Amino acid sequence: MIKNAAESVEKRAEKVKERGIDKLKYGAMLDDAYQKIKEMMYNNQLIPGQKIIYGDLADRLNTSITPIIQALKRLESSKIVRYLPNKGYVVTEITEAELRDLYEARESLELFILPRIIKNMSPDVLASVRDDFRKLELSDPRKWVLHDEHFHLKIAEYARNDVIYHLLEEILERIYLRYKPQYLGEERLKEALREHREILQSIASGNVRKVRNVIRKHILHQLDYTIRYMLK
Repeated sequence: MIKNAAESVEKRAEKVKERGIDKLKYGAMLDDAYQKIKEMMYNNQLIPGQKIIYGDLADRLNTSITPIIQALKRLESSKIVRYLPNKGYVVTEITEAELRDLYEARESLELFILPRIIKNMSPDVLASVRDDFRKLELSDPRKWVLHDEHFHLKIAEYARNDVIYHLLEEILERIYLRYKPQYLGEERLKEALREHREILQSIASGNVRKVRNVIRKHILHQLDYTIRYMLK
């Protein structure tokens, strides 16, 4: 009896272990689908206003429909997609009001963490960041979108505040996942890159007021430029 009881316990433990492994695999599938859908949006393979066909998307991502739907629910919580009854999910269009709200929140967060960033970014770190973002191909506006997001998040890392970092990450994703390439022209790209260099130079100076002015100018320039193109 004791032997049978021990075997029963072992079998139950094995089943629990298998369920745990299945949950881990399923969670990895959901995260993979979520990341790949975002990548498609960054590359304009899914664009604002487009209806999402579950089966087509599942085929393109080589997965089943269930992870696709769960990933879309996750994106819906950030208002990047919207569910329409009897129609399914569509990629939402970003409005001027939403864009202004997002940029206002972005500005508040980036300016708030500046003193800690300046304190934590040594000359060696600044040089490394400068090298990482030195080269960018201007012929592809989508690359600039990713560059700008990565640039600002890289700097935000040095505030060493995970809560603010993830809030800023969500704000930038809500802006750039639905950002149309036609919002960017070559002149604005060049200007934005000059502003990035100016941001790093001002951080190196250690002058908080100067850095705030430079970053505020950069953010407002991008907002104004985007809204002008939206209203055309």
